[in-house]
Amino acid sequence: MSDVNDQILTSRIDQGVLVISFVIRQIQDEKTAEAVLQQLAALIDQTRAGKVVIDFQSIKYISSVAFRPLLNVRRKLHDSGGRLILCGLSSVVGDLFYTTRLVNTGGAFAPFQMEPDIRSAIAKLTSDSSAP
Repeated sequence: MSDVNDQILTSRIDQGVLVISFVIRQIQDEKTAEAVLQQLAALIDQTRAGKVVIDFQSIKYISSVAFRPLLNVRRKLHDSGGRLILCGLSSVVGDLFYTTRLVNTGGAFAPFQMEPDIRSAIAKLTSDSSAP
């Protein structure tokens, strides 16, 4: 699949928010999931970001192994008072998050917030006075 040394993510800062996008199209094996975790953690550490958006627009398929790096990064951000929002989930990828109850659908607590696109996610993070 993907070599651990391959660039899996791209990033930019927009309105003080770290926006991370995937270069790859799927996350389905442990090796790729570990590389995602390493690159996510490195980006957050390098930028010292407290507000992060992860854009899934290019991701067409994920398996449950993708949850581990996302949950680890969410915990790291949460522990330091930061926030994470996921966006750009396709119907297939979104269904997996909904089925596993990992995204907030307005009911019970879920670990992730979701917005339809990057602009909406940034607006949510920058307008929410409780966000760092």
